[in-house]
Amino acid sequence: MIWRDCLKIYVVEKEKLKKALKDQHVCLTTDTWTSIQNINYMCLTTHWIDEGWNLNKRIQNFCQVSNHKGKTISQAIESCLLEWGIDNILTVTVDNARSNNLTIKYLKRVTSNWATNILSNDFMHVRCRAHIVNLIICAGLKDIDDSVVKIRNAVRFVGSSPSRQLVFNQCAERLKIGSKKSVCLDVATRWNSTYMMLDAADKFDVVFMRLEETDPRYLSYFEVDSKGKQKNLGPPALEDWEKARFFVKFLKLFYTITLKFSDSLYVTSNSFFHELISMHTSISQLYRSEDVYVSKMAKNMIAKYKKYWGDQDTQNFLLYVAVVLDQRFKLKYVRFCFGRLYDVEEAENFTIKVKDTLIRLFVHYMNVKVVHSVGTSINENVSVDLIVVNDDMMDDLTSQFKKHLEEEGGVQKKNEVERYLGDDCEDLDDFKLDILGWWRCNATKYKILSKVAQHVLAILVSTVVSEAAFSTGGRILDSF
Repeated sequence: MIWRDCLKIYVVEKEKLKKALKDQHVCLTTDTWTSIQNINYMCLTTHWIDEGWNLNKRIQNFCQVSNHKGKTISQAIESCLLEWGIDNILTVTVDNARSNNLTIKYLKRVTSNWATNILSNDFMHVRCRAHIVNLIICAGLKDIDDSVVKIRNAVRFVGSSPSRQLVFNQCAERLKIGSKKSVCLDVATRWNSTYMMLDAADKFDVVFMRLEETDPRYLSYFEVDSKGKQKNLGPPALEDWEKARFFVKFLKLFYTITLKFSDSLYVTSNSFFHELISMHTSISQLYRSEDVYVSKMAKNMIAKYKKYWGDQDTQNFLLYVAVVLDQRFKLKYVRFCFGRLYDVEEAENFTIKVKDTLIRLFVHYMNVKVVHSVGTSINENVSVDLIVVNDDMMDDLTSQFKKHLEEEGGVQKKNEVERYLGDDCEDLDDFKLDILGWWRCNATKYKILSKVAQHVLAILVSTVVSEAAFSTGGRILDSF
């Protein structure tokens, strides 16, 4: 039977994946969807960097769930982890729904006694950066500008019938507008569609102005709407198109940032900080604008920005550690950028916290390596130099430990972090630097720190594919 052959293949491939995941430190992403049949689903994806320094991504489970509540999702994740034998979890990336706070809280509690948990799961919770950007943009576009409304109405007029579209195309031909883009109406729940609508319509600004002369229906369309109510805004004028160009330029930055955050085929944890700085700089410039609407828009965005990125308590410092582990930037770059975001004292406090997090990770991984070498267990809070064992084994273990330090250069390993931070940075202009390839080549030089990099760089800063990241509505599955 075909189903039996399929089942055999499934069992074989599942065992292969279990072997590949054995002893791997993984980063998880999870998200929920609703089908058009109103059925709830959850997807759990595992990400890790293997011994060959290749980034791997596998969907561990795509299952039906009764609801999107935190307890339901967390129990489904726990069951999946137990089924696959996954117990080395560094982070779980989720969107910003309140229920996910309960999900992370539950997972922290049930995994707290796992011998493999890292730093008491202090850094497990990673908030989806793409969703945060989406929330910031939506806060800015909350009170949409009249110019955008005028252009939307003009686009709606053109697309409302084939005859109107024909007249519009004829005007474009007469004016020799050769743009390959066609005008498209935006969707209220997707700000990227507003960006694409304005970007496409801007290419045809003179065509819309010509419609006022060639199509009498165009001006009358703005006089009354379908419900007979007066429309006082009128068709877009020259100043409206100027403002639209400004919005296109501004939204393009966030459009690009969201696409970068949403990628899962290459390392993203080391690059999010650069996008964060660009976004903060752009919003700050808008805030100083003389345009009242633009300034108000930026003010709303800054408030939302500070909610997620303005307080140490809301930060996951592993993501900043990932930037430090990028050989082009290291800690000096992080300190420099914090100086752009915060005052001097706060910037220094953030920098110290980043370095402390890196050192905590390094000590934890060094302890684990010592544990494996001597064949016993050690609490992560115990000093590397102090291993508590019973008296009968003390002499034997001490000699083994001394031998281990001599063979592995354990004393020098304490300075790996300082040596790495003290070494020269790679060329800043080398944008195509293979960060994983660099660590693969330098793994023998930084034996412990390279393990930290191997696991931290596997963190995904987003939970969703690109299109879902732009949406303020619920994510749904198509009919297929």
